[in-house]
Amino acid sequence: MPPSLSRLLQPLLIRAFAWEARRNLARFNRSLRDQRRVQERTLLEKIRRNQDSAFGRDHGFAAIRSVADFRSRLPVTSYEDYAPYIARVRQGDFAAMFGRGQRVHMFAMTSGTTSQPKYIPVPEPFLTEYRAGWMLWGIQAVRSHYIASGGRMRVLQFHSAWDDERAPCGLPCGATSGLTAQVQRPGAKNLYAVPSCVAHIKDIQSKYYVAARLALAHRVTVPLAPNPSTLLGLARAMDERKADLLRDLADGTLSGDLDLPAEVRREVEGRLRPEPERARELDQAVAREGHLYPKTAWQLPLIGCWKGGTLSLYLREFPRYFGGAAVRDIGLIASEGRMTIPLSNDGSAGVLDLESSFFEFLPARDGQALGGEPLLAHELEAGREYFLLLTSSAGLYRYNMGDVVRVDGFLEGSPLVAFLNKGAHYSSLTGEKLSEHQAVEAVNAALEQTGLALGSYCLAPTWSETAPFYSLIVEEAALAGGDGLASLAAAVDSALCHENIEYRSKRDTGRLAPVQVRLAARGAWTAYDLEIVAARRRGIEQYKHKFLANDLEFEKRFPDVRKGVKKP
Repeated sequence: MPPSLSRLLQPLLIRAFAWEARRNLARFNRSLRDQRRVQERTLLEKIRRNQDSAFGRDHGFAAIRSVADFRSRLPVTSYEDYAPYIARVRQGDFAAMFGRGQRVHMFAMTSGTTSQPKYIPVPEPFLTEYRAGWMLWGIQAVRSHYIASGGRMRVLQFHSAWDDERAPCGLPCGATSGLTAQVQRPGAKNLYAVPSCVAHIKDIQSKYYVAARLALAHRVTVPLAPNPSTLLGLARAMDERKADLLRDLADGTLSGDLDLPAEVRREVEGRLRPEPERARELDQAVAREGHLYPKTAWQLPLIGCWKGGTLSLYLREFPRYFGGAAVRDIGLIASEGRMTIPLSNDGSAGVLDLESSFFEFLPARDGQALGGEPLLAHELEAGREYFLLLTSSAGLYRYNMGDVVRVDGFLEGSPLVAFLNKGAHYSSLTGEKLSEHQAVEAVNAALEQTGLALGSYCLAPTWSETAPFYSLIVEEAALAGGDGLASLAAAVDSALCHENIEYRSKRDTGRLAPVQVRLAARGAWTAYDLEIVAARRRGIEQYKHKFLANDLEFEKRFPDVRKGVKKP
């Protein structure tokens, strides 16, 4: 579509999508007031749809007529319960998990508890619900900021490729967000500054450059990415290469030193045209302010990213790069499904997406389940913490996400749910979802590789404004042949990349810095373990040493005994 025609039609397209979204929003608001009935209907629709699948027959779906029937027939599950069925689906046997006639588009990939990734099937109903959830979030987030944009806003969205690899049956495996970008309606694609092909750029600095180059042609932008660290990376890259970007903008070119697939370069260059006036405008702004930050380049009515858990730490740096732009959490979303839709810029809590999934909650405290029967959404209490169980159209039932959430209040009787962390045995600084099992496997592999011996240790998240990292905390007397600390740190870092694909991605993109070894004082671990045993008033025989921490304050208990140690 010619650029002039695109600009003319954009306000009309926004109004058309807004009308459709408002209709869905009215239905969504009605569902909040009738959550018990809506949740049962949502559950039974999924049961009926898949009752003739192998999984449905194996678990008596045909006899399920109520929530109580469902809970009596299926236990709480984990990925391992579905692995044999998913393996069959990956071979092309879709009836292993799904009813007759259901099309499977792809497999969403995410980190598993072992070195093998999890593969979550994405059938047509799941994709429909996933897109509907994004539309509901979008219209709620954008409509309060639309007037300020003059109807000319463009979305600058970052997402990953949906076809990083292929399953044995030939279906792509990758990111669901990449698929939704791929299947957008033609009119909707004109609202986005960056085409879906950019997802195939593996070099992160090249991806940042291309995204900035395309978006700088516009004056009003809504940056959107799950991780706020991605948006900070974009902001820093823009400033570092401002001279190249403004020259390319003026000339209608794309720098030749970028690491791009040939087909991506062709598609991107086909969209470019000289913008000398816009380049002069930005050049003058840079001369005044000394930087080319997002707040310099664009009017920013809104930013969308995660705000919960440790990711809130990144938001401290947003004013420097994004000024006073409003920031709204995009909701609790995973490969397994969308859980919440935030309706406010305050905090990170959102209402449950009641029509897409069926939800249950295990009461929790300090990252540990308290026992007892799971609760339904209408049984939750404000201020309490829970593990979230999900039943979604991905073919997962009573699936323990491992996510600890908190109820921050209620809207129309429906709980407002905020993500806290991945539970006592997980840590996630920027979305890597590292498990204690992976930490132990990585350290064991590193010790075998380096020939070192190690007693007690713990891998702990450590904050740094440049890039956070994990500290491997060991006692100064615990290492035999202890002059190999740098080799041990490098080996653990490499092993973590092997064990966890999300950790590898964050390391490749610079969102995580390498592992650092911290030498604690002699006897530090014994003292700590005895302190915790005494505090819990339980016997030492019931105590389990912590090999992975998920608290950013934890590492501060163990000062490095080396003087003048430099940190990243």
